This record gives sequence, C-alpha cells and structure tokens, in this order.
Amino acid sequence: MPEPIMGLCTLVLAAGQGSRYRELVDQDKLLAPSRDAPAAPGVLASTLESLAGVTERLVVVTREDNLALRAWLDQRAGSFGAEVFTVRSNGLGHSLAQAIAQYPAEQGWLVALGDMPYIRRETIRGIAAEIRQERLVVPRHVGQLGHPRGIGSCYRSQVMALDGDRGAQALFSAGPVTEVEVDDVGVLQDIDRPEDRRDA
Repeated sequence: MPEPIMGLCTLVLAAGQGSRYRELVDQDKLLAPSRDAPAAPGVLASTLESLAGVTERLVVVTREDNLALRAWLDQRAGSFGAEVFTVRSNGLGHSLAQAIAQYPAEQGWLVALGDMPYIRRETIRGIAAEIRQERLVVPRHVGQLGHPRGIGSCYRSQVMALDGDRGAQALFSAGPVTEVEVDDVGVLQDIDRPEDRRDA
C-alpha cells in the first residue's frame, strides 16, 4: 500500500441530518447498508475503507447529538485509523469551518462526504495528490464536477468564515479551480434515499 500523502488531512463530513433518507426508512443512512443487500458494509464504513491511509490524518466530523453514529464510531473509527470530531452544526459549511479550525494542515484538506461510498481508492489518491497550498481541487467526470474536493491551506481563513449549509461551494465558484478528470462515476454518486444505493 502506498505511503500516506503527508501534509494533508482528510475531513469526512458526516454531520448532516439525512432527513430525505429518514422520510423513507427510519435509519441513519450512514449506518445503512451501502448496497441493496442487508449484509453489505455500511455507507460510512465503505466510505472510510476507501479513504483510510490516503493522507496523513483522517477525521470524521459528526454531530454531538447523533448518539447512534457516535457509538458506532467509538467502536469502529480506530480500525480505519480515523479520529472523531463532534460539532454542533447548523449546516455543512458550519461543520467544515469548525473542522478546519480544529485541524490545521500544512498543505491542505481533502474534504469527503460520508454518504459517497462508491469512489475508488485510486481516484481519491489521485485527487489528493493534486492538492497544494494555493489550490482548490475538484474531480470531473463526463463534464460534471464531483467529490471529494481539495482545499489548499491558503484558503483556511476563508473556509473558517463559512456558515450555514452551502459548504465550500461559494469558494469553488469564485476562485480558480484545478479540475482532475476521472473515469469514476462514484465521484458523482451520493446516497440521499434507499434507491440511490447500488445493487449488491
């Protein structure tokens, strides 16, 4: 296995409410099977499996009131080499701002979403390898921009000012962005509802 990319911290955003999923199934989507089969690994477990060891540090950002997910992380985060950071959050941007304030990184951050379990490990590593202090990095697949995204350390103060639910979208819309072309549809596939899961 390749050595972790030094100077980078991966932040896995897992602090959302998952309300669209819960409308259909009374379950935290991050703990639900990642494929349409009961024995499949959970969504967050699959995401962390792909991210583990890619960068120097791996942090899962979750809400302090999500007791079920926190209990799962207490048991399993260590097996992926992950730390857990709990927040009180009013949205994606607010969660990201708190995490970047808590976890400075020399080169920058790879920001992944906890509900995107289908991205291939080599894709993640290729995106991470493009991160520099002065760069914003985003994968592109067949003309569409996806995740995970890279935020260079020069942007730390701008990210720390984020609030609400827009994440870093405004940052990526305003500045020059390094696009990484990938042959991996997983960078576009998040799980909002049970039917978004791939077949077994």
